[in-house]
Amino acid sequence: MKRKKIIERIALFPAWGISLIAATLVFMILPILSSYIDQPLSYVIWSLMMASASFLICILHPKHVWIVPLLCNSFVIFPAMFDYSFWSISFGLIIGLGVVFSFLMAHFGALLGRRRESRNTIKSD
Repeated sequence: MKRKKIIERIALFPAWGISLIAATLVFMILPILSSYIDQPLSYVIWSLMMASASFLICILHPKHVWIVPLLCNSFVIFPAMFDYSFWSISFGLIIGLGVVFSFLMAHFGALLGRRRESRNTIKSD
C-alpha cells in the first residue's frame, strides 16, 4: 500500500480512539521496557513515545489538539491528581515534564496539520 493510502485510512479513525490505543500500547510496553533498562530511562522513553504519538495524531486531527495529549497521558494524569507525593519524586518530575512535552508536541503537530489541510483545500480548488 502506498503511504498516502495508509495515512488516509488512519485518518478515518477518531482522534480519541487512536489516542487511547496509543496510551494502551505504550502502557503495555512499559513493563517490558523496564525489565531491560533502568526505570528512570524507561520513563523518559515512555514520555518521548507519548509526545510522538500526540504529535502524529494531531497532524491528522488538528482540531483535537487539547484532548489528544490528555487521553494519551491518561494513565499518568489521573493517578497523579490523587497522589500528592507524585510530584516530589524523580519519577513524577520525569513524567510531568513528559506530559508538558506531549502538549507542546501536540500543538506543533496541530500547526503542521492545519498547514497540510490548507494546502489540500488550495490544491482541490
